[in-house]
Amino acid sequence: MIGLLVSMEMHFFNAEGNRNMNNRIHMPWVLCAISLMVSLIVAMPSHAESVLDKIERTGKITVGLREDAAPFGFYDKSSNWVGFSVDVAQRLADELGRKFNKTIQIERKPVNSKTRIPLVANGEIDIEIGTTTITLAREEVIDFSLPFFITGARIIVPKGSPIKDVSDLAGRRVGVAQGTTHGKNIETAMEKGLIKSKSEVVQFEDHAKGFLGLTQGKVDAYFTDESILYGQKKKAPNPDDWEIVGQYLSYEPYGFIMPSNDSKWRDFVNTFLIRLIKSGEFYRLYDRWMGPAGEVPMPMSEDYKTYLKVISIPD
Repeated sequence: MIGLLVSMEMHFFNAEGNRNMNNRIHMPWVLCAISLMVSLIVAMPSHAESVLDKIERTGKITVGLREDAAPFGFYDKSSNWVGFSVDVAQRLADELGRKFNKTIQIERKPVNSKTRIPLVANGEIDIEIGTTTITLAREEVIDFSLPFFITGARIIVPKGSPIKDVSDLAGRRVGVAQGTTHGKNIETAMEKGLIKSKSEVVQFEDHAKGFLGLTQGKVDAYFTDESILYGQKKKAPNPDDWEIVGQYLSYEPYGFIMPSNDSKWRDFVNTFLIRLIKSGEFYRLYDRWMGPAGEVPMPMSEDYKTYLKVISIPD
């Protein structure tokens, strides 16, 4: 910018160093242009600080976590905030501590399907580690890490319900959580004729309230990611009273949410995730929360195992 101003100034001088008459006529306009450029330079914001640099400066990372999504984030019987995502967040803080050679404190903030993206986008949290599906539309607002979990959407109903698959939702009331892709998935199924007559989509603030609505008869079925459904069923007073039915209606790859256009932070997080997988710690955490003796048993599919191997790129 400074070079441009100098070249403009030089343009209005002749080779003998004297201003000619034509240039004097135009000089007021030049001064206005220079004044405008200077004001733009002053008003121009500096490059935003990377989250990674902020964490080094403050010694703290603010992480968004779910409270209603067992086994990823929930409260146990002793009211402790626990889960797979809670453990991953601690491992991330440990990795940051090693990088900066000091302890990095974690500030945990609760998020739900409706608040998670806005809280990252406005900078209130540095990263969300939860159950957020990666979509191209969401990528326009925030950035995602590499996928760390793969699931699909299914239906939970009372045991003995006539609803056995998506087609049986015709004419029924179906619960979904606000801020998720599932209301749109039901609408798409109706448009494609998978559901022959219109279903009424009822939105709830979060999964816990949605499942409560199902138990109270406010909806005939609740529709969300299979991993969430298993968690809701496990926490129910009588888990055997509920059935998870139907084929997958959608493909749901989960990623960590991060602020957009911060490649320094995104690269660090992706490297952390890859190393967590390669070290075997990712599998140990998975087994703790989703293994045969875990909070919500969900065996890894062969496709999921293959994917984890594929992203385990060399150092």
